[in-house]
Amino acid sequence: MVRPPYWVGQRLLTLAVKRWPEFHGTMLLRTGREPLDLPLPSLLDVIYAWWVDGGTEKDIAKFRQAMETPPAGEELDDRPEWSDEETDESFARALGGMRRSVGG
Repeated sequence: MVRPPYWVGQRLLTLAVKRWPEFHGTMLLRTGREPLDLPLPSLLDVIYAWWVDGGTEKDIAKFRQAMETPPAGEELDDRPEWSDEETDESFARALGGMRRSVGG
């Protein structure tokens, strides 16, 4: 499985948090499921799909480029805090914090 870099997930989570009532309500209406109960990779896919829904091919390509562009000055090689294991744990901690902050 190929996973996107940490900043893609971080940016997607930020989008959902900033527009939480809209995102959360849309997901409840469409699926009847609480999005925060999803595994993190699925939650990120749902956020992505929600954001690009109805967008043109050009808009989606532009959005993907914005999501995938590394943050300025990031040197990613050989950084243990950006290992797959650490980013998984970090996302899990962030998700737990989101659940508490939205009353989950």
